[in-house]
Amino acid sequence: MKIRSLTCALLSVAALWAAGSMAAQPDYAYVTTVQLANGKTLQCAVNEPLPNGEVAAALTRREQTEADVLATQRLRVLSGPKSFYPSPYTAPDVICASAN
Repeated sequence: MKIRSLTCALLSVAALWAAGSMAAQPDYAYVTTVQLANGKTLQCAVNEPLPNGEVAAALTRREQTEADVLATQRLRVLSGPKSFYPSPYTAPDVICASAN
């Protein structure tokens, strides 16, 4: 009976260790959908490549700026008022593709 308890305990520890060691995606890398004021819907990848090998959309400077601001809103909430520069929070890489 003691051996069974010990075996269960060791298996539980091994399972927790394996689950804890899995690589999680950092909170500063994500894909989000944004809708511009002119009605265009874009899928923007922040600090990571576009999914499925999509090609970046040809946007005007105003559209790109608006998409950058909308896509990085989550980063401003995560980093708070202070963050080291440059970092993925303060100098993000944003790439957008058409979601239509």
